[in-house]
Amino acid sequence: MNSSVSAAADYVISVAIPRPLEGLFTYRISEAQREKVKIGGWVKVPFGRTMTHAFIVEEPRLIENMQADFDPAKLKNVIEVGDEGAIFTDDVMATCKWAADYYFSPLGEVLHCAAPPAALGFKSVKQAPRTLTLKNEKSFSHSLTEEQLAALAILEEVRKKPRDSKNLKVALLQGVTGSGKTELYIELAKRTLAEGKGVLILVPEIALSSQLHERFETGLGVTVALWHSALADGKRRDQGAALRKGEINVVVGARSAVFAPVQNLGLIVIDEEHDPTYKQEDRVRYHARDLAVVRSKYVDCMVLLGSATPSMETQARVSEGRYAIAHLKNRVASGGLPTIEIVNLCEEIRVEAQAPLAKKTLDAIQQTLDAGEQVIVFLNRRGFASFLTCEDCGDTPGCPNCSISLTVHKKPTQLKCHVCAHIEPVPDFCRKCQGTNLKALGAGTESLEAELPTLLTGARALRLDRDIVTSNTRLDKVLEEFRSGKANLLLGTQMLVKGHDFPGVTLVVVILADALFRWPDFRAPERAFQVLKQVSGRAGRREKLGKVLIQTFDPEHPVLQTVTGVLPESIFLETEREIRQTLNYPPFGRLARLRFESRDQSEARAHAQQVAQYIKRPEAEAGLEILGPSEAFLEKAKGIFRWDLLIKARDIRFLQRAIYAAKEISVKNKWALTVDIDPNGVS
Repeated sequence: MNSSVSAAADYVISVAIPRPLEGLFTYRISEAQREKVKIGGWVKVPFGRTMTHAFIVEEPRLIENMQADFDPAKLKNVIEVGDEGAIFTDDVMATCKWAADYYFSPLGEVLHCAAPPAALGFKSVKQAPRTLTLKNEKSFSHSLTEEQLAALAILEEVRKKPRDSKNLKVALLQGVTGSGKTELYIELAKRTLAEGKGVLILVPEIALSSQLHERFETGLGVTVALWHSALADGKRRDQGAALRKGEINVVVGARSAVFAPVQNLGLIVIDEEHDPTYKQEDRVRYHARDLAVVRSKYVDCMVLLGSATPSMETQARVSEGRYAIAHLKNRVASGGLPTIEIVNLCEEIRVEAQAPLAKKTLDAIQQTLDAGEQVIVFLNRRGFASFLTCEDCGDTPGCPNCSISLTVHKKPTQLKCHVCAHIEPVPDFCRKCQGTNLKALGAGTESLEAELPTLLTGARALRLDRDIVTSNTRLDKVLEEFRSGKANLLLGTQMLVKGHDFPGVTLVVVILADALFRWPDFRAPERAFQVLKQVSGRAGRREKLGKVLIQTFDPEHPVLQTVTGVLPESIFLETEREIRQTLNYPPFGRLARLRFESRDQSEARAHAQQVAQYIKRPEAEAGLEILGPSEAFLEKAKGIFRWDLLIKARDIRFLQRAIYAAKEISVKNKWALTVDIDPNGVS
């Protein structure tokens, strides 16, 4: 609703603009508009040559109370004040302010993450939000096993603890794949709802949200909201309105759901808490798991972290006594965990195929399909082939915008960059020597989809990767077709790994494990172990025992020795802890990455070098270890050159001091600087 603004307005209001700009921006506001203002609400304001919404974070003030050098004649007028009142709950607003300080992000950017335009209805047709109804009306519950009941008792004790600013109400539920962690989530949610409190469940992938959404609606018998970026704008608006009114009290969603406006929040569940996708990699680089713990401090709320392979950070907090822990060591609906076998690609007979594929592996897939069972094949690479090369001169087409080779795709036939989405036609001859001996090397999920059905009898293949899953509807269709048995072979990337429950799968194949642990990053062994354990957990989740075949050129690698049980998990993790402690990496030290970007390579390098010298001064260097500057792992992306500084410190205060200094010199010189606190890795 537009309101006319008097030129003689006596009040001003400072608001957070959803732009990567520091500070608040001040506007005139009329008396009539001032009466509608609520902290946590929104206004529409002119900004530069455009109009934008902005967030109210302070009460309006009288112009006469502003500083003496303040010139009201330069102010623009607020155009509109939102009728909804506060769109953020108090705990969400407090969490956003904390995140802005901790992650060195403008408050307007953080609030934009918490309440994007689609969730506020700005991108949908202006109409009243629709009432949401229960989608899954059938309600059922599972009887808990003795092991589950014992774990529940531990978790319930944490949930019932009196709120205490010094002691966190956080617990880790460490349970093997298929051990029934979801049943405990639902039971705790029931008890929380019975007390009139809200529940928030986070999953690492949009791909998992629909499945868990259905489980919670049927388990709780109430309407459950879905919260992720792939939802239609109108649905996001409707759910946001219902949550703010308290008409819905349960949310299942991906990373951004940590900001969902659930009223009187009493329980936050972080499923697969170890998963790296909980870390946002652009705009505000927050970690949803960590923000969930922060949010719980502002309300009487428990945080439950669930995983079969907890992160080393979470395990460290359990060891320190900061988090409680409950265990589930046995599967619920099957005879036990799958057997895991290593296939040595150096020794086994290989099948003629784009991907490295042992005859032994192919025979095992065929036997499983012949038995009427299903198979999952995991390869963490999209496309038909990794790159195209000229066998005469060795030239490989690369992306003109990024320092990466172009991936070969067949449907449609093209060369594509997976960073900036640049596309080129597949050439008929080499651009360098004009030779015609062009060969696609390396393998991807697309080549598996093309080749495996020709090597197997009766194979009905589906592919699950980001090239196929272009919408939430398409994702649900692929999962349903496989779950119903219309297909018996599912090929895919890491989207396959996380939390899916496919009753008919008895065999899982990992095409090339080496690609997981041969990665230049201190987290690589931990991540490889987690991925292999998680994907193995998709096999044998019902009556029939499952089997896992892991193909590799390095069968003696500690990750593979641990996954197969030759090396105890405790020894593997202790070795990783010792390495990190020696090198001062998380969880024993704090880490930040400063990234300098420019379209000119030498300029990006020079900015990084000057900041490094500035923060290495003796008076600023205490308590710090500075690595670099060096070019980023992907030095050029989308036409921009990137150079990095890594800063390590035992104490977060030393880290923050160095970042303030880096921002000071960068802002002064108008250099592009991106700060990433607690980055996922160094590469």
